[in-house]
Amino acid sequence: MRKAFILLPILAIALFASCNKSINRVPTDTGASKNLAKNTHSIGTTYYVDPAGNDSNNGQSTATAWQSLSKVNTQTFLPGDQILFKAGGSWSGQLLPKGSGSSGSPIVIDMYGTGSKPVINGSGADTTGAVKLIGQSYWQIKNLEVTNKQTAGGTSRLYGIHIKTATSTAFTNVQILNCFVHDVNSYTTESNTTLFNKGTGGIIVGGNNSEVLIKGCHVKDVTVEGIRNTGGTCSHILIDSNLIENVYGDGIVLNGVNTNSAITRNIGRNLCYNTNTYNYAGMWTSNSVGTLVAHNEISGITGGGANDGEPFDADLGVNGDIFEYNYTHDNKRGFMLFMHGISNVTVRYNISVNDVGDGIRLFFYDPGSHTNIKIYNNTFFITGNVAQLFYNDFNNTSNTTEFSNNIVYCTGTVAKFSQNGTSANCLFRNNCFYPQSMTSVNGPATGTMSGSVYSDPQFVSAASGATTNFNLQSTSPCINMGTVMGSNGGIDFYGTALPAGAPDIGFYQHISTGTTSILNATADAYVRDGSYATTNYGTLTYTVVKSDAVGYARKAYEKFDLSSVPASSVQAATLSLYVNGVNTAPTRTISVYTTQTENWGETSINWNNAPTDTTYVGQIVVTGVGTYALDIKNVINTQLGNSDHIVSFLLKNNGANSSTNDITLNSREATSNQPTLTVTY
Repeated sequence: MRKAFILLPILAIALFASCNKSINRVPTDTGASKNLAKNTHSIGTTYYVDPAGNDSNNGQSTATAWQSLSKVNTQTFLPGDQILFKAGGSWSGQLLPKGSGSSGSPIVIDMYGTGSKPVINGSGADTTGAVKLIGQSYWQIKNLEVTNKQTAGGTSRLYGIHIKTATSTAFTNVQILNCFVHDVNSYTTESNTTLFNKGTGGIIVGGNNSEVLIKGCHVKDVTVEGIRNTGGTCSHILIDSNLIENVYGDGIVLNGVNTNSAITRNIGRNLCYNTNTYNYAGMWTSNSVGTLVAHNEISGITGGGANDGEPFDADLGVNGDIFEYNYTHDNKRGFMLFMHGISNVTVRYNISVNDVGDGIRLFFYDPGSHTNIKIYNNTFFITGNVAQLFYNDFNNTSNTTEFSNNIVYCTGTVAKFSQNGTSANCLFRNNCFYPQSMTSVNGPATGTMSGSVYSDPQFVSAASGATTNFNLQSTSPCINMGTVMGSNGGIDFYGTALPAGAPDIGFYQHISTGTTSILNATADAYVRDGSYATTNYGTLTYTVVKSDAVGYARKAYEKFDLSSVPASSVQAATLSLYVNGVNTAPTRTISVYTTQTENWGETSINWNNAPTDTTYVGQIVVTGVGTYALDIKNVINTQLGNSDHIVSFLLKNNGANSSTNDITLNSREATSNQPTLTVTY
């Protein structure tokens, strides 16, 4: 982007539950929340402010309340003091209180009485906030409604709540809780570098600071930014459980954070609605070390500038940030931007639905280095046609991305896998690409892709809406087909524990109610007709299926022993076959049958003595190299009911004869990706 856990408060819980029922698991606690939790309240003097009060009063009871903001602003408050504004009251001007609290004795701004939040209306105050603290520590700002609106066409740089340093000295322990900040219409003409300020907007924290918590707030109809810090050296910053709506520019930004900071459980709607070329993104980090971005929901991004507009962005100087367990949907500009000069970024267990509304790209790689980027166990559901999945500099030799265990499903056509090709230093393992044609143009470099699945992943219901629509059916070819990732977080999107062995592909880990066993083939071979009809091909590392003229046709056989399955029926059964090579014919369909007998021998079977087919099981449409899976539950349950627990399959192509429709599959003698039968009982 080119740019110039404490317990939830009651309202925050209600807000989050009502707006996002699909993202409800508490994220891993951060150092920010642990340290901020120590900031408990010690009683000092309580001051009351009422529009019907009198500034000549002492302010220390509801009957002797102060009246104005100017009175509050003249007072220097002490640790443990409280400044309480009357519910339903409204004040115009700026709230600029003085003083600092101390550890265990913060100064608290809050409301008293019943009714709506007290309103602080900055009335378009320029270059400052309706509520502002300057270099002050140990404050809590709670339950305020804040607005700061200038007349249409104004050129002021505005803030709702603005916390900043007075000097380079850091402030610490500031909490902004359960506030409603809205209608902050800062100047938005980016070309005017004198008046425009990308650090203006709803809730802005500037300068060196630590132990900042922004939680349970609602930020709506603001320009330029929603919630952000504007740099300096920062640590232990937590932005949690906020609702951000209708923001001209960025939704949430953490910049210059180096320890235990997080953007978690927030909801962003209609962010980045600007229509010019200036760049914005939904929620992003910059010059950040080890920041967590998790359990957020972002939807409705339509703008974002020439290059941005993605829900997420790992920006300049990021090292070790983690983007996980997020739900993005119905955004226009793709899922994520990776700026240059970043390293050790992890993107995992996210669900992205209909995020390529403009049909351009899923990922944007800014020109430059991208070191050790890991993108795994995500599900990307794309509607319509897409120009490319990876845009711009994905072919840079300094790009070392590992893309594993992901489902990429497109209802339309993907013209190119990558705009300019793919770096040979990238790795693609055990992904489900459906349809397979999305990898055909500028796809992964030779030798960088393995274990791919090209079958329909079998979502519960491939439609927008609840994330559960994109869970896997029990017969999905993606179940147990992932590769084990180290330090994988231990749980999936829903909090389900991950297995020690092969996980599922995608953001969802199925919960098995039984035991799963993976059976290897006990025998396999292919046979060939014509002059080769008596030749045995049972000891090779591959089998072949081909429909062709006499002398060139081939069929394959696979045999499995079910005697180790201690059950009379199974809940699920999947036959998995790895295709290691295809010819050029467009029609490559493998029809699968059970065989008349199962007593054929691997080293003796040939065309003349091979068993014939009996029951049709199903078919596999082969579109390229990769793993293909077929649901065979009914066949296995039938066989388990017999005294003979051996099951045998015939694989053949029933299409028209062709010299170019041959398919080569790994046999059980191959060193990897052998035929398997996965059963759950």
